Amino acid sequence: MVDELNPQIVGEWLAGMSLPERARTLNRIAHSLTICTREFEAATQPFKDPAMVIKRLIGLSELQHQLSAQVGHYMDGEEIKVYPIDVFAKILFEKATYYSDPALFEGSD
Repeated sequence: MVDELNPQIVGEWLAGMSLPERARTLNRIAHSLTICTREFEAATQPFKDPAMVIKRLIGLSELQHQLSAQVGHYMDGEEIKVYPIDVFAKILFEKATYYSDPALFEGSD
């Protein structure tokens, strides 16, 4: 994708995909988030700010929740009764920003 992602770019990217392709892509993003979580287990030094670690883990969980719900709807063939793509992209970015997870879409190509 591009160096500087924003909800509009991600929304347009997702909108250009078929429903099954969109579901697979969101599933790959969700999978990548589980890899991000493993970084906490692999840390060799104690965390300087445990509260920030907790906040980031909660954020990863929130993103997983949003992604898995949308994927489930797409897998059911539902495109109407779900968040519109542009709204969904904004939700993901808002959650990633709030919980400070800048790597949301890294490695999801």
